[in-house]
Amino acid sequence: MPAPADSARDAVACFRRDFKTVILGTAGADGEPAASVAAAVLGEDLSFYAYVSALAVHTRHLIVNPRASVLLVEDEAAAGQLLARRRLTFSCRMERLDRTDPEFDLRVGELRAKFGAVFDMLVTLPDFVLVRLVPQRGRLVIGFGAAFDVDPADWTKLTPVGRPPAAPA
Repeated sequence: MPAPADSARDAVACFRRDFKTVILGTAGADGEPAASVAAAVLGEDLSFYAYVSALAVHTRHLIVNPRASVLLVEDEAAAGQLLARRRLTFSCRMERLDRTDPEFDLRVGELRAKFGAVFDMLVTLPDFVLVRLVPQRGRLVIGFGAAFDVDPADWTKLTPVGRPPAAPA
């Protein structure tokens, strides 16, 4: 049986490699919360890039309150225990990328490669915007009593929650 730290590193690697969408948690200026799903890619800078409609509640929330929670969660069908599904959460700050930003075409191209031709249509819609969600804090849960703080700048740096880190070998 792998050590918890090894299982945690494996879980992070799987989330990083396999995620397709993110679950966004946002709140409006009045504190009203919303949860939603967005198409996203992960940049080399470990920021999430999501293409979202300004008509959506989560986007309106992000405009007035540029903070969000990003959740990657294990599929229910793959989970051994539904109540202990593996999950990776980041508290993020949002930055909007203008269509004239050189990074805009790069990230939309990555989204197009990931999601197919639907992006050819979405990119023409004037209400869609590209946002960068920059992780500030991370938390990985791999089971009951098995949680780790995740360094948002280096997802391989994991610190067990609730117990002191192991001494270096």
